[in-house]
Amino acid sequence: MKLVVAIDGEQCAKSALDYILKEKYSQDTEIHLIHVIVPGFADAMVEGIPDVVAEEREEEKAVLNQMTRTLKKSLYINVTTDIVTGETAEVIAQACRKFGADQVIVPSHARYGFSRLWFGSVADEIVDAAPCTVVVLKMPQETTAKSHWVLKTVKCENKEQLKNTGN
Repeated sequence: MKLVVAIDGEQCAKSALDYILKEKYSQDTEIHLIHVIVPGFADAMVEGIPDVVAEEREEEKAVLNQMTRTLKKSLYINVTTDIVTGETAEVIAQACRKFGADQVIVPSHARYGFSRLWFGSVADEIVDAAPCTVVVLKMPQETTAKSHWVLKTVKCENKEQLKNTGN
């Protein structure tokens, strides 16, 4: 089994790690952890303003390294990591194709109403773009929440199919 796991911060990493450990993937499983930095205004360096992209890269590198150590120690499996820049869904789909992934695990912040309309759903976009099964993990609403669970495991070809699953 080959997994691509999209990581966006410590809470996402913890939820994904909990899910992977619970699923008890075999030792021949290969996992590729990936964080995507979305290009934008923060890319332009301005004297006197912190380099937020470099800070994000360092923070996520630490998260990915910690998750790698835990996975290798707990499951004795091969883990690789990558931090790339681009549009999230497109980059994740490319990583799935390049890695030959059987499954991709992605976080969902479960936005509703105006927030979902304004920000959209990256998870929806990944379901459309990914060439493999997509596992969407619902992230806790509060950072102090202790429980997290799998929202749904779906194999969808497009957003319309995802909507029909009740997500």
